[in-house]
Amino acid sequence: AIAAQEFSELVAAFPRMPGVHYAYGLFFLRDSPDEALREFKNELQITPNHVFARLQIAFEALKRSDPSAGLPYAEEAVKLAPDLFATHNALGRILLEAGQTERAIKELEIGVKQAPDSPEMFFALARAYSKAARKADADRARAEFMRLDKIRRAKKESFIGNPTEEKKP
Repeated sequence: AIAAQEFSELVAAFPRMPGVHYAYGLFFLRDSPDEALREFKNELQITPNHVFARLQIAFEALKRSDPSAGLPYAEEAVKLAPDLFATHNALGRILLEAGQTERAIKELEIGVKQAPDSPEMFFALARAYSKAARKADADRARAEFMRLDKIRRAKKESFIGNPTEEKKP
């Protein structure tokens, strides 16, 4: 409740400051996605080239199984930030949901080249290959997803550590 009040006061004090509505949208994203979308769109009124606001809108459209609502935002995000793998991830996944499988594969392959250590990219690419009935490619992408995901989980576990394990002096 305190954070909501402080964000509300921040937006009231700086309604035209770049980044404020985006931050407010992130605050709302989990519990009030409609409010989050409103804030991301407000951010685009102030900062038309805000790539991450566009990505948040695109990913929310994916969550809602509404690829047509997210498509223009994802396409513009790729135009604004073609070197950012997340833009290709969003566009590829939206195109896949929209039934544009070949175009989706192209976008996801670009994303995999840009982020060869991203399990999420390989997972999305494996889905696209499966939808295109490219079994061998899907199997390879799925295997790479599993390999990268295993590495990520091992790193996370080693970072967190085992609290029951005693440290030796």
